[in-house]
Amino acid sequence: MNLTSAMRHEYDRSERLLWIGAFVKVVFYLTTIATAAWSNGFAASLFLILACVGQAFLFISRQVMQDHLSLGARLRRLAMLQNGIGREPTAFETALLPDRVWSATRATADPYYSSRLPKGAKRLVDVTAECAFFSGRIADAAWVLFLFVSVAASCMLVLSLVLIAIFGATQSRLEIVAKCVLIGITFWMTGDLVDISLKYRSVTNSCGRILQECFRLLGEENPSIEDAYVVFHEYDAAVAGAPPMPNHIYRRRDAGLGKIWQEMRSRGISSDAA
Repeated sequence: MNLTSAMRHEYDRSERLLWIGAFVKVVFYLTTIATAAWSNGFAASLFLILACVGQAFLFISRQVMQDHLSLGARLRRLAMLQNGIGREPTAFETALLPDRVWSATRATADPYYSSRLPKGAKRLVDVTAECAFFSGRIADAAWVLFLFVSVAASCMLVLSLVLIAIFGATQSRLEIVAKCVLIGITFWMTGDLVDISLKYRSVTNSCGRILQECFRLLGEENPSIEDAYVVFHEYDAAVAGAPPMPNHIYRRRDAGLGKIWQEMRSRGISSDAA
């Protein structure tokens, strides 16, 4: 079983659900604006029902996304330990993995981790540092993106309220109530986008601290396995509650980040060693 391939397969599935949910939210925002300016009681009631159904869909898709994320995180831990210290998954660990993991064939870079150190504590620290660097940079771009989207969504909701105020005199009370409830449901979606943005920002800040500690350990000749496990688990905790890292950001910035990473690692180790 290729652990990194299976890991990427699960993360791809979770990211796909993330963008499907984002698309559904965009449709709701556009519908809310259209409904606010459209004086039609039947349409307002129909869109309200669809919004409730959409909320149920978003809830279910979010739970499925979390399931894929959790499995991807478990596979990532196994892959980092396998690559870092040569620890193979135990029979019990592999027995708990779903059947679909064994048939995952997603192409991944070979080798997936760029560390050339011999297997052991220092290599595990190096692998953790690489993961923290890339996760931190991708999360930094993602939190700005989702913050921009949430601000734009809030502006759309304000526009909807303005339209209701302008056209409210010509609408029935039922229409106005239905539209206000629809705006309330859509406003809840905006809070969800803000929450995603803040989680990405938290990953960025945490990965920065983890990377600094990794560079300190890489500057040592023989860091202990205990210290290696500490930074490994700190990284795992930092990304555990975050949404999936957007793959299109990674693909767009992979080459540039790879060069920056190699230079940072060389300078970080040499400066700490000095």
